[in-house]
Amino acid sequence: MTAVARGTHVPFVSACPTCGLEQAQWYTYSALIRLLERGHPVEGYCVICDAYWQINAHERNSLAARLTG
Repeated sequence: MTAVARGTHVPFVSACPTCGLEQAQWYTYSALIRLLERGHPVEGYCVICDAYWQINAHERNSLAARLTG
């Protein structure tokens, strides 16, 4: 059984590497599972800097554990 329902949005926070501010990120459960299972990058976005970045390995592992927990 998964910790998050399939149709829901999964919020997590990631710090922007440019300005350092933590930004809320929202993906659907199914999108995150697909990205993680296929080894694709999960990106964060900063509204202030208008910039994207790949979340780091620690954030990625924590997110995967949370989804499968």
